[in-house]
Amino acid sequence: MLLEQIFSGIEILKTSVDMKADISGITEDSRKVKNGFMFCAIKGEKVDGNKYIQSSILSGAVCIVTDTPVEEDIPFVLVRDVRGVFSRLLANFYSHPEDSFKIKVGITGTNGKTSTSIMLKSIYENAGYKVGLIGTMKYLVGDKEYDSESAGNHLTTPDPENFWALLNVMREEKVDVLIMEVSSHALQMEKVGDIRFTVGIFTNLTQDHLDFHKSIEAYRDAKAKLFSKCDIALINDDDPFADYMKKSATGEVKTYSQDNINSDFNAKNVRYNGAEGIDYVFLAKELIFRLFVGIPGKFTAYNSLAAASCAILTGVESETVAEGLLKVSRVDGRVDRVDIKAPFSVIIDFAHTPDAMENVLDTVRGFAKERILTLFGCGGDRDATKRPIMCKIACEKSDVVIVTSDNSRTEDKEKILDDIMQGALKNREIYRIADRRDAIRFAMDKAEKDDIVLLLGKGHEEYEIDKDGKHHFSEREEVEKYFEIMCSEGRI
Repeated sequence: MLLEQIFSGIEILKTSVDMKADISGITEDSRKVKNGFMFCAIKGEKVDGNKYIQSSILSGAVCIVTDTPVEEDIPFVLVRDVRGVFSRLLANFYSHPEDSFKIKVGITGTNGKTSTSIMLKSIYENAGYKVGLIGTMKYLVGDKEYDSESAGNHLTTPDPENFWALLNVMREEKVDVLIMEVSSHALQMEKVGDIRFTVGIFTNLTQDHLDFHKSIEAYRDAKAKLFSKCDIALINDDDPFADYMKKSATGEVKTYSQDNINSDFNAKNVRYNGAEGIDYVFLAKELIFRLFVGIPGKFTAYNSLAAASCAILTGVESETVAEGLLKVSRVDGRVDRVDIKAPFSVIIDFAHTPDAMENVLDTVRGFAKERILTLFGCGGDRDATKRPIMCKIACEKSDVVIVTSDNSRTEDKEKILDDIMQGALKNREIYRIADRRDAIRFAMDKAEKDDIVLLLGKGHEEYEIDKDGKHHFSEREEVEKYFEIMCSEGRI
């Protein structure tokens, strides 16, 4: 594609490159540069791309995009903010694949994004649409799964290069509906460019990612950016930050709620049926029908209400919505029971924030016959202030607590456990086991008839990240493997 086409609608301060030059690819990673590529020199938190301009040229780059003045003999295009235009450059390079979708839904919030997206996918597919999904667990193009690891990263919202390439694949596969989780990082770092979503959904906002955003206000502001990018803002009216999100919206505002009858969409007479799930009456001004979802918990009512409301707003019939939600019996790593024939149960959940932990513990308590043994850790190189808070919640709402590691990254595992244990309550049964495999086995050994072993934090993840890097680790596999050992030793 010609350079002038790639820069369509983007301000150029100065250039030394022929705008008729043909560009064969765009990257911000100097290691990916090939002949005919454009290299975007982005200043990151740890790495300044401008340091790799010369190596990129040696690798075949014919154009350097930078916001830092460079020597005149370098083939450059000078812009005000490289990061700010990077996604827009890629959108132009791929000829705006986002314009091919009939419906585009963006979902943001601390918790509930993945479950809401999975529910929406089921509804839209039940309506006959081909759906593309971009989220925490995986990337889906129709029935094809694109594991986020093989796609080059494991981020909720892919980096721009992967993101726009994936949208291009979706266009080629004739996807009708795009559903994507939009993280606060992605919004803050302009990863999704100028995409205009049909509906933007706000699930909730609680403490998380303060290592990156530094304050809850900055975190809130990043989330709110989504609602300047959508035609309809669909807001959880029961969340304390609802009014702020509404004020940030530039399009129409719609609300959903369990508590406020004046909201546009309501869940009324919610019945919690233990491990079997929930049902409630969906109520809008001109609609009333019952919904059943086979996933337990108050959060399921909110997530399904958000999904159903979004579908109704985009023209899906109520019967189709109900049928689509009925087909969702589980979401991988969300209140997800491991299928073992043990006298106790093992449930895996992704909860890794104080609010999510509290919600899942309340949910499990609702159907637990005996004790809850909660195992959790906190990520390294991430918000440390939530560590003691989560420990306190676990102690208050569990019968036994096992504190362990969870993606310690470059931090010392024992230091993280020290932080967590600051929230331990006196006279509570709590154990500290740094190795997660050992901790899981300890919990299973300790479990008695009708107890529930609750493994929190990793959910769908099948890896562990520590000082030695990333390596395979599946909690489900660990549970199944140790269950076989327990059986072979005659302990079950």
